[in-house]
Amino acid sequence: MKLPRAWQDDSGLIRHGTVLMIGTLAGAACNAGFHMAVGRTLPNAEYGSLGAMLGLILVTSTPMLAVQNTLAHFTAHLVQEGRRGEILSLFWHWLGLFAVVSAALVAGAVVFRVPLAAFWGGIEPRLVVLTFSVLAVTLWMSLFYGLMQGMQSFGWLAWVPQAWGAVRMGFGWAFTALISATAVAAVWAQGMGVLAVLVLGSLAVVRMHLPHVPAAVRPRGTYRYLGSALVCLFGYAALMNLDITLVKHYFDAETTGLFAKAAMIARTAVFLPVPVATALFPKVTSTGELSDESWRLLGRALAFGGVLIAGVAGVCLLWPQLPWTILYGRWSAAAAEPAAQLTRAMALAMSPLALAYILLNFEMAQRRFFWCFSLVPGAIAYVAGVAIFHSQPVQVALVLGSLNIVAVALLGIGIVIQRRRG
Repeated sequence: MKLPRAWQDDSGLIRHGTVLMIGTLAGAACNAGFHMAVGRTLPNAEYGSLGAMLGLILVTSTPMLAVQNTLAHFTAHLVQEGRRGEILSLFWHWLGLFAVVSAALVAGAVVFRVPLAAFWGGIEPRLVVLTFSVLAVTLWMSLFYGLMQGMQSFGWLAWVPQAWGAVRMGFGWAFTALISATAVAAVWAQGMGVLAVLVLGSLAVVRMHLPHVPAAVRPRGTYRYLGSALVCLFGYAALMNLDITLVKHYFDAETTGLFAKAAMIARTAVFLPVPVATALFPKVTSTGELSDESWRLLGRALAFGGVLIAGVAGVCLLWPQLPWTILYGRWSAAAAEPAAQLTRAMALAMSPLALAYILLNFEMAQRRFFWCFSLVPGAIAYVAGVAIFHSQPVQVALVLGSLNIVAVALLGIGIVIQRRRG
């Protein structure tokens, strides 16, 4: 019996999205294991410092998804046009640029380590240098992910990133439990995970057996595309990852540690649908046209992602103690009420941003950035809003949730307008 066309998966979106989802679930389990290990080993003050530093890495590295999207977008076009020999030249071009960026990041951290340490409540300057060093190599991962995504090598893309979580979890427990119960030890574990990804990513590139044309010309428009994507993803990254860093600035160490645990739970749960957007991107790549097929795939991706978001957010809202107990052990009687309140608030605040990620990737895949730029003033409003309303940590979640709803609405409006234009 043949399935109705609406149920068929001719494009492979659901199949590939599911493969990536399984990989992401494994990665989420490893991420949970890491925070379970270090969250129970580190004192609240050290865990708060770790959360702030990991948030900094995420805020800075998430815009590097622009590089992943740039490579994925132009790689997909080269494949469509039968120009596979030019793909490696494009990859090496960006690899060279990132070598310069990485060196600049490390040098800047060494020079400004003391004032940066003071800004984050007097943390150790060596933690600042280590964090920026790990960030410098973290940026390289996007290059490998972009190549895999553009080639639609979803098997590699599903599992190579999870090496980061598995290695980080193992070394995180070993370093903090056996060597030093400090944020420095945990960030070292983060760096070991990144190195594992780079090794496996290199193996994946070799196994693709891509031909090489030494005189290949870089596709036109890559820098312009990258610049636009960077701006958009910077705004998105601020909305997604600045919460703990802002709380660390405005509240004491114990409060930051409690908030960091609630935020980690919400972020891990709500962003499980991210692989749906990853699978969607190369399948709807165009130079601005919105075809009927792309419109249908967007609807399917939103439906798939919406079901996942509703499920995981519902668990956080109804049984916040469940993920908390799994990750960090039973909460104390004194911490029960604020922990439950913050977990629910952050799950609600993050949920709209998960849908926004699917819409954002859809627009960038089709080289439409106008409405995506609205994320930047949204991020500025977020920082300003928290600067004004921060008498309680839950206000950070309220400001974030309000602006995330606005972000989804604006992106949705932009796509509907494009659809009506035909």
